[in-house]
Order: sequence, then C-alpha cells, then structure tokens
Amino acid sequence: MIRSYLVLAVTGASLLLAAFATGFPATVEPRAGGAAWRGVHLLVSLGTVVLVLGIHSIVYTYFMATVKWAKEVSRVYGLPDWLVAQASRNKGRASRFIMGAVAAVAAAAWLGAAADTRGGRYGSWHLAAAGFALGFNAVAFVIEYAGVVSHHRLLAEMKNQADRMRKDHREPRPRTAAEARA
Repeated sequence: MIRSYLVLAVTGASLLLAAFATGFPATVEPRAGGAAWRGVHLLVSLGTVVLVLGIHSIVYTYFMATVKWAKEVSRVYGLPDWLVAQASRNKGRASRFIMGAVAAVAAAAWLGAAADTRGGRYGSWHLAAAGFALGFNAVAFVIEYAGVVSHHRLLAEMKNQADRMRKDHREPRPRTAAEARA
C-alpha cells in the first residue's frame, strides 16, 4: 500500500495543481463560444475531483479494513490491547484529514460550478476555495502517507507476533524415548 499510495498521492496533487493552473487562462477568456480554456479547465477539474475523492476513499477504506483486521487478530491471538488502540489512533488521525480534504475539494467544485453558471461574482470565492483545497490536500496527502507508513509497520508487527504464536502452537513436540520405541 505504501508504494501505491505514494503514486496515487503524487498523481492527485499533480492533477490538483493542473486544475488550479488551467483556471487562470479560463477566467481571461470571453464567455462566448469557442472558449477552449474553459472546456479544458472543466474537464481537468472534473477528472481531478473524481480521482482525488477516489484516492481519499481508498485510504479511508484501507484504514477501516485494517483496523477491523487488527481487532480480529488481536482477539484471536490474545495480542496486547495497545496494538488495536494504536491502529485506531492511526485511523482517527488520518480520517480527519481525509474528510477535510474531501470537503475542500467538494466546496471548490461547487463554487466552480456556481462561477460557471451564475457569473463572475462567485469567481473569487472559487479561486479562494480552490487554493485552499490545493494546499489542504497537499498537507493531507503528506499526513495520510505518514499514517499509512506507520500503520503498515504496526500491522507487520501484529502479523509477526501472530505468526510466531501460530508457529509455536503447530510445531511438533519432541518425542520421548518411550514414544520413539513404540
């Protein structure tokens, strides 16, 4: 997940930057037909919204599923409670930024639609929301990456402990001399 998330985060951040950058030439164009930059900005922005929301959804789902796995493994193997508590803390830390990033992108998209359909009075609000969404998502991607890395380490430790316990219970016990003769 670490390597995959890094690729997704860089792609998402690059698309956010591209959507932000294409907005400037789109605002200079007249609203009449043939406004090529408006179309480019709209398509890049729509693709960016879908992809960025998808990235954050994948990370949220990853944390939800792995915390559930951690609880089950901890219950079955009797692992210490602090492992599950740490997994829940990792999820909680990341979730705040995931939800904030999703809300920021949604607000920027909504204000962009308002600026496009209702005229220029929403343009400055859209620019401010888009700038905020760009910055907040950049920070969210970094925090999510740190959370994914620490969560991966925690899950690896849980898996190692469970594997050790499973190996200890499955190894055949040494036979006694009486059993060997029989």
